[in-house]
Formats: sequence, C-alpha cells, structure tokens
Amino acid sequence: MGQGIDICMGDPREATTLEESVESEFVRTLVAQAGLVIWGAKPAAIFGFTPRAWKRGDAGRKRWLSARLFSIYERATRAYGVRLAWLAAHGEGCMLLAWRPSQVEGLLRDSATCALLEEVGLPTGSGRELVSALIGRLRSYYSGKAAFPHEIGLVLGYPVEDVRGFMADGGRGAKAVGRWRCYGDVEAARARFAELGRCERACKQLYSAGVPVRELLRMGAA
Repeated sequence: MGQGIDICMGDPREATTLEESVESEFVRTLVAQAGLVIWGAKPAAIFGFTPRAWKRGDAGRKRWLSARLFSIYERATRAYGVRLAWLAAHGEGCMLLAWRPSQVEGLLRDSATCALLEEVGLPTGSGRELVSALIGRLRSYYSGKAAFPHEIGLVLGYPVEDVRGFMADGGRGAKAVGRWRCYGDVEAARARFAELGRCERACKQLYSAGVPVRELLRMGAA
C-alpha cells in the first residue's frame, strides 16, 4: 500500500484485491475532495472517504484499510506542505481534514480573521494551535457531543463577513450561494467560485491524464 502517491491508480472496480480497490478509491477521493489544498488554492478541506467499489470484504477490514491508508498518506503528504488529520470513523471509512500550514498561518495575519477567531474562543498565536483547536471541535461534533463549528469556514478559505453572516442566521440572508454562502461582495464571491472551479478541474484532469499525487503536491508547493 502507498503506491498511489507515485502512480495514477486505475479504476477501483478493475482492482484484483480489496487493498488495491480501497487505495484507488482513497487516492481518487483525495484528489477530488482535497485537490484544492493539494493544488495550493485554499487553506483546508474537510472530506469523507468511504470505499464502495469492492463488493467483497467485511466492513471491519475496510475500516482498517482506511485507517492504514490515512497513516501512509499523512506521512507522504507532509513533505510537501500538506497535513492530514483523522476526525472520525465514518461507516466503512473516515472523515478527514487536509490543510496547508503555511496558508493557515497566512490567515492569522488578517486582523478581521483574528478578531472573529478570538470571539469564538479560538487561539490566534499560531496556525498549529488554531488547527489543533478546530480538530478538537470537529471531533466533538462527529462524536455527537457538540454542534458543527461553523467558524471552520475561516480556515476553509471563506471570507470573514460570509462566515459571520452564516453564523448569525444559518444562511437565510445570503446574497449568493456557491461553494459557500455569500453575505458581502457577491461579484468577488462569484469570481472566486469560478477560480476555484477552474483549479479543481485542472487538478482532476492532470490526475486523470497520469500525473501522480506526488507531482501534484510538488506543483501546489511551488
């Protein structure tokens, strides 16, 4: 396991073993759901992974493979400035957080971002402390102990005014809806939605054309 960092794995339905099938799905999910983080286009992404293609094999085995793949790819991506965190088990798979520490640190240079983080009781001294605190809140949510921490939107790259607006009314007063709910500059938000869409398509297309994850990570770190 772990070969998917250096090669584009084929269709998981064509795999000859459960391990190959689950890894193929894992890498494809990583590119599809965290591709913008890999590409360097946004600070963080929350996503789920549940292996589906392989019909044989018990759920416990698939959960074990999901955890094993997380461990392998967490180490592999770290060298290129991307970190992965395990948030919770989810069916036969898991919920994960991917982030670029350098970009999270950059968020803390914005006074408006820091002001909102402090209002909701989050640390602003370092990106590492911030992400650690957010991971704790997300784990509490996935374990059913707390409400979803919508302040995570700041680390997902959403504008401060949009995060504030959503936290205030749950999205009811949004002026536009795309990758997030916009309360402020609609034109800027739609331009950003389009930009992220282009980056996401480019990342997926490169992977589909044979560019491995390791090279995508290099490109994002450049």
